[in-house]
Amino acid sequence: MSKVLIIGGGHAGANVAFALRKDGFDGEIDLVSTEKYLPYHRPPLSKDFLKKKIDLEKLLFKSASFLEEQNIKIHLGCSIDAIDLESKLASSDDAQFAFDYLVFATGASPRKLSMPNADASNLFYLRSVDDVLNIHNQLDGIKHIALIGGGYIGLEVASAMRELKISVTVLEAEDRILKRVTGAEMSSFYQEIHESHGVTIRCDALVEELVAKEGIIEAIKLNSGELIEVDAVLAGIGAIPNIDLAEQAGITCKNGIVTDEFCRTNNPFVLAAGDCANSHNTLLNQSIRLESVPNALAQSKVIASSILGNEQVNSDFPWFWSDQYDLKLQMAGLSLGHDSTFVYGDLAAAEFIMCYGKDGYLIAVDSVNYSKKFMLFKKALSNGFRLEMEIIKNPNFEPESIFSGSN
Repeated sequence: MSKVLIIGGGHAGANVAFALRKDGFDGEIDLVSTEKYLPYHRPPLSKDFLKKKIDLEKLLFKSASFLEEQNIKIHLGCSIDAIDLESKLASSDDAQFAFDYLVFATGASPRKLSMPNADASNLFYLRSVDDVLNIHNQLDGIKHIALIGGGYIGLEVASAMRELKISVTVLEAEDRILKRVTGAEMSSFYQEIHESHGVTIRCDALVEELVAKEGIIEAIKLNSGELIEVDAVLAGIGAIPNIDLAEQAGITCKNGIVTDEFCRTNNPFVLAAGDCANSHNTLLNQSIRLESVPNALAQSKVIASSILGNEQVNSDFPWFWSDQYDLKLQMAGLSLGHDSTFVYGDLAAAEFIMCYGKDGYLIAVDSVNYSKKFMLFKKALSNGFRLEMEIIKNPNFEPESIFSGSN
């Protein structure tokens, strides 16, 4: 009977276990997580859970009784510190785990600020339940928070903080927010939205110093010399894939744990999925590391297929979402390198799709409060439909008819 050891209890790790059981795997499954909580949904951490609108129980994927019924052995608060691939053994401080297949679903860790006073008690990151609980413990004393980083996490937290009536300043080192993930028009749109809700956004704002007294940050000094007084700081400046354990075991890593289209590493009995994995995507014909829930779920199914001897490959089209205020942002494709844009819908009414083109063809879309139309664009792109940008620009363009043949 085969034994599968999964390291990591996030979206990728937990769903590998669920997919294996769903697909008929009857061997042993050990799921090891450094956290003390059962596997849980992470998107609400920067949204409803941060705003105290939902309890921890609502975050859980499955109950403890479900895991027991499925014979998935979960080891919480457990950290694997050594792996011997030759003997197929993994060790923690007080346990050993034998395996036939090893799955790395170790996720990513927040990129930390490296400067004096970065250990202050009112400097936060947001990656786990404990991170949010730490913020909750200090919420009553926070009247003004500075968010370092104008990416999705920073802007989602800004939205949540404004709903809680907390003053917010976003400090972005680039010349516009969301620069790494979207086009200039979307950056401008979201800056206007946040400013209309009372958020102060400062671009080209480089943090030079965290000014603290007795372990508490009282102000942020920018490279311009300006001081911004704060009660708390949250840094959302990216994430680093957790690859140390894989590297120590001799697994090839480069901006993540490198895998083929079957999510297998350079060792055929070792696989990787989720934020930690740099996997070959057959649809895109390139290797890519994506930090998204849909990517983690798709790769978990590929891993289950690989372990069971089937032929499913990593071919999911990249897509993401973000909720800010009453706006649902949905993105499909990678807009990096686009050379043209077109707005389909009504930008002023905040119901539109930003279309990104390259060499005359659609490569990606960003949708705001236009979910039904977005799903048509996403389906077409996912199925390799090549649509000329000139067709989208035609006033008579209707995605319902154009994309009907894309399946």
